[in-house]
Amino acid sequence: MKHKKITSRSGFTLIEILVVIAIIAILAGILLAALGSVQQAAKKTQTNSLMQSFARACDEFSMDYDRFPGLLPESILGQTGGTYQQITPTQNSLLALMGGARIKNSQSTPTVVTEYDDFDGVEMLSAAGVTDPVTGVQWWLKFDDSRFGEGPWISGIIHAPFFSPKSKDLRYKPLDSSNLDAYELPTLVDSWDTPIIFLRALRDSGPILDEPANSSKPQFELPNIDPYFEGALNKSSSVLSTDSATGQSIQDRLAWLTLLLVHPTFWEDPGDGSSFSNGTAWGAVRGRFVLISAGSDTIYLEATNKQLHVDGIINPMNLFGNFLGGGPTGGEITPKMMESFDDVVVYGGA
Repeated sequence: MKHKKITSRSGFTLIEILVVIAIIAILAGILLAALGSVQQAAKKTQTNSLMQSFARACDEFSMDYDRFPGLLPESILGQTGGTYQQITPTQNSLLALMGGARIKNSQSTPTVVTEYDDFDGVEMLSAAGVTDPVTGVQWWLKFDDSRFGEGPWISGIIHAPFFSPKSKDLRYKPLDSSNLDAYELPTLVDSWDTPIIFLRALRDSGPILDEPANSSKPQFELPNIDPYFEGALNKSSSVLSTDSATGQSIQDRLAWLTLLLVHPTFWEDPGDGSSFSNGTAWGAVRGRFVLISAGSDTIYLEATNKQLHVDGIINPMNLFGNFLGGGPTGGEITPKMMESFDDVVVYGGA
């Protein structure tokens, strides 16, 4: 009788190994995509928490001083020609909340002038000061980064800081005597390291938003916000940008921000954009100040917003060709639609 020898297989075939590798690759791809979504959601939550904390500080400041924080008037902010940099509204408010700065103007009292002159800081607006184009008043500002966070100097007294963020939530470049032009005031940044925009209301009535130089006496005076648009992508892809690549005007910017600020319930535009006049309109606002994070794409109110394209509002062949005819002032974009952007927006001071 012949016996057949049975041998057991001790390994895998090449096909089996390739199948296993393919399965692992598919599972890894799914896991990485899910992980990426979780990370983005976590960053959005962290950014929202930071902005809510900043909003509470603004509310507390307002309760004490009957105004929202800011050292300089809006018409000064974002001006060119400063010694070191253009000052943004967010930086202006941080200095008012956290201290480390002194200001004076051509109408200041002797006590304020003495405090300013004795303060050991860096002149941020130039030694000659900057003239307010609206009032004609000259302004000066000094900043000492070693005293940033000690609390604001108000009425001759240093008060406790209203806001104490973590170092990762701030971006600034300390003084370097070898490169003074790189010196920057602290600014608040989101989880994607993009500056957060802060706009405050100065009045309870009037058009929603306008430039300080205009005589409409709006609720919000919009300073030059160009310093917020750091990268080329943000400059060329945001509906708030007036960069030459967008073809947008200041009136376009005013209209978009107006629709972001206005309360949808009280928006009375008849649908043809006739409520706008040179980009400005009347209405009830959602809050007395607003904070805007660009979100994960780092673009403030990105023009590629799907909602705008789905409704056929923006011509994809000429993205920025004619916002006045097909944008907010054309009556086709509503306050409700502004919620379709992925930016993180927090309102306060209602």
